[in-house]
Amino acid sequence: MIMKAAVVEAEKGRSLWQDAFQRLLKNKMAVIGFCYLIVQASLAVLAPWIASFPFEETDLLLGAVAPDSVHYFGTDALGRDMFTRVLHGARISLMVGILATAVSLAIGVLYGSISGYMGGRVDNIMMRLLEILYALPFTFFVIILMVLFGRNIYLLFIALGAIQWLTMARIVRGQVVSLKKMEYVDAARSMGVGHVRIIASHLIPNVLGTVIVYVTLTVPNVILEEAFLSFLGLGVQEPMASWGTLISDGVGAMQTYPWMLIIPCASLMLTLLALNFLGDGLRDALDPQASKD
Repeated sequence: MIMKAAVVEAEKGRSLWQDAFQRLLKNKMAVIGFCYLIVQASLAVLAPWIASFPFEETDLLLGAVAPDSVHYFGTDALGRDMFTRVLHGARISLMVGILATAVSLAIGVLYGSISGYMGGRVDNIMMRLLEILYALPFTFFVIILMVLFGRNIYLLFIALGAIQWLTMARIVRGQVVSLKKMEYVDAARSMGVGHVRIIASHLIPNVLGTVIVYVTLTVPNVILEEAFLSFLGLGVQEPMASWGTLISDGVGAMQTYPWMLIIPCASLMLTLLALNFLGDGLRDALDPQASKD
């Protein structure tokens, strides 16, 4: 009976993704980070229904008041509810982080996979172009775009994504260079499978583990860059707010109204910590060497 149970268990087996998921669940900090992100994202999505006050509503007679039972996070100098504005700021910051990372993902994975698979002169030219782009001060490039074309949030998605794809492309290219020498790729070529199908069906799916880990590290970078631009006044326009604009407003009033700075800073810090904990957990879970422990 014991032998039979062992055989049944061996037949069932577990995929690499299932094995990685089990290792991820054992990482308490990664699980806590993931749960926090789920709660934060849910609050951001439900902000219009959760918040008791419109995010743009001002009350000059009320002015800035400390956190109380009515205004959980207090109000700013214009009498706007900080709880509402922090939730709506989370919507903007998380949306910028996710969509800009999606732009980075699409460009970087495509560019890197083509470069790594083609090799030779094509790879050499594509990598030299990548190195030239690395030398450009892209942060200033984004600032120039925002100054010339206005503080358009959709332009912000594209601009931030366009400066993050370079590292993504280099990582994917390195993975593809090693994977294209595998036997299953040679078998696909011998069967007459085209280059596009090999890249799409055999190479890209096998670099997803590395890409997923890098994505969790790219999102906080993008959020920080958006916060930096908003802090400089080049981010989203009033009355909309992101965590960066709230922090910028709070800096000017930190001595008189400290909650205006502390609360958005804490929201940003906790979200970045959660993303980094999740990224570290995914890295450990998807590391092939971890399966030998």
